Amino acid sequence: MNLKSNITRYLYISTAGTLALTSLFSWWLAADSIDAWNKARNNLVQFDDFNKVLLVSNDLASERAFANELILSHANNKQEAWANLLKSRQVTDTDLGRIPHKFLTSSLLNATKIQLINSRKTVDRYKNLEANNPLDAQYAIDEMVEATNFYHQALFRKTSEFIRLEPAELGPVLRAQALGELRDATGLLGAAVLVPLQSKKPLSTEQMNRLSRGFERINMQWWILETHGKEIDQRSEFKTLLSQTRRQFERNGMTLIQQLQEQSENGANYSIGADTFAVRYHDSLKLFNHLLNVYLTDLKANYTANENKAMVHLVTVFCILLALYILVIGAVYYIRTRVLKPIIKLNEITHGLISGDRKTIELLANNSAGEVQQLWSSLGALGHKLSEQQQMSETFKKHSEEDPLTSLLNRRAFEKLAGDLAVQANETQPLWVVLIDIDHFKKINDTWGHPAGDAVLVAFSARLKNVCRGGDVVARIGGEEFAVVFQHGDSDAALKYAFRIIEQIRHLDIAVGGHETLRLTASLGIASGFHKSLPELLSEADLELYKAKNSGRDRICYQTAH
Repeated sequence: MNLKSNITRYLYISTAGTLALTSLFSWWLAADSIDAWNKARNNLVQFDDFNKVLLVSNDLASERAFANELILSHANNKQEAWANLLKSRQVTDTDLGRIPHKFLTSSLLNATKIQLINSRKTVDRYKNLEANNPLDAQYAIDEMVEATNFYHQALFRKTSEFIRLEPAELGPVLRAQALGELRDATGLLGAAVLVPLQSKKPLSTEQMNRLSRGFERINMQWWILETHGKEIDQRSEFKTLLSQTRRQFERNGMTLIQQLQEQSENGANYSIGADTFAVRYHDSLKLFNHLLNVYLTDLKANYTANENKAMVHLVTVFCILLALYILVIGAVYYIRTRVLKPIIKLNEITHGLISGDRKTIELLANNSAGEVQQLWSSLGALGHKLSEQQQMSETFKKHSEEDPLTSLLNRRAFEKLAGDLAVQANETQPLWVVLIDIDHFKKINDTWGHPAGDAVLVAFSARLKNVCRGGDVVARIGGEEFAVVFQHGDSDAALKYAFRIIEQIRHLDIAVGGHETLRLTASLGIASGFHKSLPELLSEADLELYKAKNSGRDRICYQTAH
């Protein structure tokens, strides 16, 4: 009977151990899915907060335009201009009250409101008063500009501290901010000529310089929007609206200002009055609000879809884990009833033979014969199930660490391995982070199609894997963005290594479109250090990559350890 108690004890121990190992394996798989869902949800929450911040910036620009119309309007138009301004102020105040407290402390919110109230009081004097004094009118216009600038300085400085999206997701948010900055810059451009028009005096040198800086700022924002990403490529409506908005502004707004500049420089009389200009110029900006709303709506839909996708993946993983638990418990039950029980009965038969109790032997033999014959087939089935579980584990691990297109490490595996290297880095062996971005990759997709783009990514990855060393962490962390992380004590040798990478990329020829050959270039951003976390080094390398792309591409910008 000792065999029965031993087998039972071993069965319980084995079951507990199996369930413990299954639990560890389950949570290892679930943790990655939970982390991905948390990141997607955090991205959506952060974007919602950023959206509220940007709407207030847009509201202030619109209110400033209505305030200018009120200041410069004639007496018979004052009532309509005042009504429009009140509606605009109501929108501003409503959206300002929706900004999360983490962006504006109570003191900073009060300071913003006080600045805005004081500016509005200056404008309110023109509810029934015409702008006969140019200096007073300029003061009222400048007060509203000052309120807008105060908001930007107070809030967007805070925004940068709280927006913590994935590097691949920062581009869409920066382009959304560029849309808001573009609306503000175009409004300031029109404000620069209002008082000269009202007083019918030529533009001063300072006002000319102000217009020149305004044109440069606007052109910079257009450039940022033209270097758009996949979130714009997938939405033809926004691209069409973007072009339409730019054409309308340049045809109706910018042309009007340039015409006034020429008249001022030539000493000619202005062809339009300040009140008419304010209305016409404001009309040229109306599509900007719609453009921003379309972009933010589409962008939120994109983040919502990503969160839903992550949730579906999480639920799928938990369903698989539940099935795995059921499988393990079923296997244990099967072993107990179809394997261990026949063995125990065989042991009793053996004791019966030894004791000579034939009746007991015959009874046990008749009850156990079928189960004994099934013993080996049951063991074979159990081995097959265990083999399936091992294959499932290997498949899950591979899918969780490898990019399916390029076979390089994916972002999750990259962050783990590169994070381990960052912990090991020291003053003599600092960590080097190299971010690589394929130049003009969008043009490749647009010209030869996405299959050609995929072929470029595969060939690029193969070349990168060949030129990099065995111990380096090489990964694809975005669409056409790659990363190489390593430790090296000699900065000159590390930089030479980076230049060797970019040189190998320049000599990579890829056949596309039948008989055509494409030669690639790439931009590299490098950062290094030994007392910084991996996210800090990635952020610094990303800034250097941004410099490389803005300074002409096909080059390296770097920041060494300090």
